[in-house]
Amino acid sequence: MFLSAAALMTACEVEDKYYGEEPVDSSQRLDGVYAEDWTAHADFLDEKLIEHFMNKDKGTFYSTDGDREGSSWNCYWPQAHAMDVLVDAYLRIPEGDPRRATYEQYMSLWYRNKGNNYAGSDYSGTSGFGNAFTDDAAWIVLTLIRMYEATGEASYLEAAATTYRESVISRWTEDENGGGLRWSMSEENSKNACANGPGALCALRLWANTAEGPERDQYLADAEKIYGWLRATLYNPETGAVADHMKNGVISGGPLTYNQGTFLGAAHELYKATGNTNYLVEAARATRYTMHSMVKEGVLQNEGSGDNALFKGIFIRYAMNLWRDSGVDKVDASLRREIEEFILYNGLICWQQGVLKTEDSNWFFGPDWMTYGSTWDGRLNPQVSATTLVEAMAVLRAE
Repeated sequence: MFLSAAALMTACEVEDKYYGEEPVDSSQRLDGVYAEDWTAHADFLDEKLIEHFMNKDKGTFYSTDGDREGSSWNCYWPQAHAMDVLVDAYLRIPEGDPRRATYEQYMSLWYRNKGNNYAGSDYSGTSGFGNAFTDDAAWIVLTLIRMYEATGEASYLEAAATTYRESVISRWTEDENGGGLRWSMSEENSKNACANGPGALCALRLWANTAEGPERDQYLADAEKIYGWLRATLYNPETGAVADHMKNGVISGGPLTYNQGTFLGAAHELYKATGNTNYLVEAARATRYTMHSMVKEGVLQNEGSGDNALFKGIFIRYAMNLWRDSGVDKVDASLRREIEEFILYNGLICWQQGVLKTEDSNWFFGPDWMTYGSTWDGRLNPQVSATTLVEAMAVLRAE
């Protein structure tokens, strides 16, 4: 049930039911933030990402430094997040800087080489970016849209729209789970937050980049349908936590920063598209749950290696989108300040404790932002999460 209009103005100020460790009062521990040059740090880590993890001939990324383990053939969804870091840098770097042309070339190569898509012809679709995993395809769609927004290259948007039609919204099915996008083509009855949050975001970003008309209207309808299912099934309105998935009508799995980030991101985009403040209340609740209950000593918790090492960067990206939106203040006067202090504190700790800064360390981050990463075992996913965070720091300090 939606809150009344009178309640909306104070809904985010009520005492939420959080479970877990309360965050450190980061506002009292931010002095070190202002002593650092975060623009220089972001520039440096961008180059380290390229140096250690990019195949410069293809614009795509290895899952280990220099493809040391030879396992990058199946590295697909991380491609989106790694390229997003370069889009962040491209948008931040001033006009006339030669790096902009270099990063545009990397985007073009990434597009030409289908983001390292390993899918066979059964699932790659007419765009070449489709995948049997709906979430993988959705992330690629979102990055194609960001590349289009950054450069104006229409082919990126066309590929995004095609991939969305063929490999995202086509995966909606009605079953004992009450609807939802299926997670993968091999898991018919598993409806996961990791597919439905990004799926709703795809529809909303396509809506924002499509001219008025039936196609645009359909994107918004898709987003409301996908998000509506996610909110009704996996979202806990009392706490703001998002469960992992529903399979055969049974909800399983606890909250992950990935799912918190995409849920709040979709809710925020729906608020911008419709003006309905209920969406922003839900975005705020999911954001605050993450900042209060998914932390260790005020820092986003270590959720593990492998795919999980990318999750924190996803939350940071969509929390940053909330922070950038000054219209949020009309509904929730303190949310943007809370996000800013939280990200600044996480960035400071990650920079101070998450990487060994010696000449022979290679500057590899690990999945725990409070512990030095390996000096020799570089992994793309934690590197991308940490670099996403430091890119956010550069924007926060600049603005």
